[in-house]
Amino acid sequence: MKAIHSSITAVLCLFSLLASGYLMAADQADLDASIETLKSEVVSLNQELFELEEQLLYPATTEFAVFVSMAAVDDFAVSAIKLTLDDQDVTSYLYSAQQVEALRRGGIQKIYIGNLKPGLHKLTAEILGKDTDGRSLKRTVVADFGKARSSKYLEIKITNNEKQNRPDFAIVEWK
Repeated sequence: MKAIHSSITAVLCLFSLLASGYLMAADQADLDASIETLKSEVVSLNQELFELEEQLLYPATTEFAVFVSMAAVDDFAVSAIKLTLDDQDVTSYLYSAQQVEALRRGGIQKIYIGNLKPGLHKLTAEILGKDTDGRSLKRTVVADFGKARSSKYLEIKITNNEKQNRPDFAIVEWK
């Protein structure tokens, strides 16, 4: 009888251990699912905070941005751009070969974003690069523009002038 009692006790202990292991595995799965849900919520909240920060830092009434494009220009490689806004240097950017290739394939880069009060302004872009023969090229383009109480977007366009076999540079306004 004592042996049966010991066997029953051993089976009950084994069953108890297996059941607790199963419950722990189930608890672990629930915990993993909860962690994944929390991670997803944190990513979502982070995106919302980023968007709110953008709206606070650059409200629509003062937001100003400058973009760069260089589609289908094979005979010029931009190496640097320096921007001056109302006689104040605001940014400069050095380009890698991969970035130049991305621009050539139609990419558009946001080179500057900031706040700008309404009124008349002057943007100067100094563009440095090399032609296909390796000669250095430096061009400066200027745009005088007015800014109202809304966002303003300008684009530095580098295009191919096939008639003169050289690149053209311009600053255009996005409508």
